[in-house]
Amino acid sequence: MSAAFLTKVEIDHETAYKAGLRDSYAWHQRVWEMFPGRDGEARNFVTRLDGTDGGFRLLVISAAAPSRPDWCPEPAWHTKPLPETFLQHGKFRFSLIANPTRKVKSVANSKNGRRVPITHREDREVDGKVQSGQLSWLRRKGGQHGFSFDDSQLRTIPRPRQWFLKKGSAGVHGATEFVGALTVTEPDKFREAVTGGIGSAKAFGFGMLCLSPL
Repeated sequence: MSAAFLTKVEIDHETAYKAGLRDSYAWHQRVWEMFPGRDGEARNFVTRLDGTDGGFRLLVISAAAPSRPDWCPEPAWHTKPLPETFLQHGKFRFSLIANPTRKVKSVANSKNGRRVPITHREDREVDGKVQSGQLSWLRRKGGQHGFSFDDSQLRTIPRPRQWFLKKGSAGVHGATEFVGALTVTEPDKFREAVTGGIGSAKAFGFGMLCLSPL
């Protein structure tokens, strides 16, 4: 029985340019073409995009089997089911590119707010108040998604900010890569996190857990 599907797409810069893949929102739109006939349905996949020497490597973990879209050359397309036993391991090495944020009030006494990136690793005190750092953010997400980790073995690596254009408006996401080892504490929640992702901006290539059993 398959727990999920892992798809890898490796394309060069010229192919990406011809496909209009110029920012994270364009990639988001193109990835949806892997799942035709699902207009209006909830997203049940997560993605990760990395640069290579000659182009890009896109990873997709999905609950449903994808189809190769027209913009992807056949030799660049690799997909396989992940066996259910893969997620039965209790410990994994992991890499996670995430968009850690915290909410701040936009105006005084307002219930509404805006999200700002968390750029510091440890908690810190600002104007007498404690601001959670990246470690606290990931610890909270781990509690929500059924895993724990050792702070002392966790690396936090700043990644370039990602600019994008959506419906004529420019936006930007902050990015941090977390690299370390995790222990599964609640298998059902953890399984959902593998195909559903962690944190915000998951539609823009954030939140995928890249795993290797220990």
